[in-house]
Amino acid sequence: MIGLFGKNILKFGRVQALNTGKYSALSLMNTSLNKNIPRNYIRMTKQDAVQIPSVEEATKYQQDFKLDETVTNPVHDLVKPGKEKLIGSWLLLTAAGVFGMIVLGGYTRLTQSGLSMTKWKPIDHKLPSTQEEWEKEFDNYKKYPEYQLVNKNMDLNGFKKIFFVEWAHRLWGSSLGILFGVPLLGFAALGWLKKPMFFRLTAMLGLGGLQGLIGWWMVKSGFEQKPDYQTKPRVSVYRLFTHLNMAIVLYGALLWNGLTLIRKPQQQALQLSHLAGTKTMRGLGIGLLHFVALNIMSGAIVAGIDAGKGFNTWPDMNGQMIPDGLMKRDPWYLNFFENRVLVQFNHRNCAYLTASWTGYMLYKSLSLNLAKHQRFQIGLLSFFILYQIASGITVLLHGAPPKESSGHQATALMTVTVALLTCHSFRKPSKQYLNYVQKFIQSQKTI
Repeated sequence: MIGLFGKNILKFGRVQALNTGKYSALSLMNTSLNKNIPRNYIRMTKQDAVQIPSVEEATKYQQDFKLDETVTNPVHDLVKPGKEKLIGSWLLLTAAGVFGMIVLGGYTRLTQSGLSMTKWKPIDHKLPSTQEEWEKEFDNYKKYPEYQLVNKNMDLNGFKKIFFVEWAHRLWGSSLGILFGVPLLGFAALGWLKKPMFFRLTAMLGLGGLQGLIGWWMVKSGFEQKPDYQTKPRVSVYRLFTHLNMAIVLYGALLWNGLTLIRKPQQQALQLSHLAGTKTMRGLGIGLLHFVALNIMSGAIVAGIDAGKGFNTWPDMNGQMIPDGLMKRDPWYLNFFENRVLVQFNHRNCAYLTASWTGYMLYKSLSLNLAKHQRFQIGLLSFFILYQIASGITVLLHGAPPKESSGHQATALMTVTVALLTCHSFRKPSKQYLNYVQKFIQSQKTI
């Protein structure tokens, strides 16, 4: 046993065998010419010879399994030991701030407040305090199409309301930059961040700064004459699509890394018998994330061209299951962003696909050996997916009013959150731990 778990444990390479002598490295590298080599053996060597034990094997040997000091906490490769909770809590706090920023951004769009601030002031976000300052801001707003074509009858008090919403949105974004940037510099200076985590967080800081630039790039498009696919002056749907999805990516990165530092590593959270089921559900969870992403992306386009204000029937679209005019714009690819018929049709069907995939995940999980927290999160995810679909149908039938639409966007982000939580519970254990498990199983078979 000392020879098995000591410092001289054999490290497996990509073409190294399991020291059985059955297949040579040369034969493995020429797998296309060696039809007699088992496919699972070839796959295993390509993954550094790490193989998940079956449920039967894991259950059989679970009682005798015990980790030793050679298996370290993988989080300690990211941050200084003992600082996991502090740094993880800070990341989750920042993620919560980004969550609020996205919800407020949706409300800003729905209340048509986003074009009220006509200048980009990344540092000076002072709210006008005198009558003269308010009049100056209002005069600037009057120069652009939204006032001239939509809000011609707006008075100063009405302008103040929409200006305040956009001002709060921008101020929130700047505050998030401070909330994230200052502690990041402090943690780095104290040496609490290992290189992999430092590079990740620096990339997130850069993405956050870029997001501010993209936000202004988006707003500027609303000061121009409206394109023919818009019913009134609005920001470009393409730029809105970019701005929202980058915000979702940033939120997901913050949440995932915060959870990694806060939660127990898989080697502590799971038993051996959970590993096989976790691997199966991990693949399904990744698939689900793709479907949820499609819903978010298609929803951004719906919001960008007010596609939810038409075809306010369900399950049909004004009496048709496949409506006319799906590809009426030319060239054809413009229909995916500029044709309200196809945009709403796509969003509906993305929701149906997501619900179907979630149902399959739930069904599949019933036959797998999973931990209690994993089963809970699958159930919670199923609830949120169904609730989000019901919410979307309700908003559609009511003609997409601002308040209900804002709620639908907020629950969409909650659904993304629960999907990430679920996938995180099925994340891959460390390679060091899996190697240890594999060697343990092999040692038990030889006893």
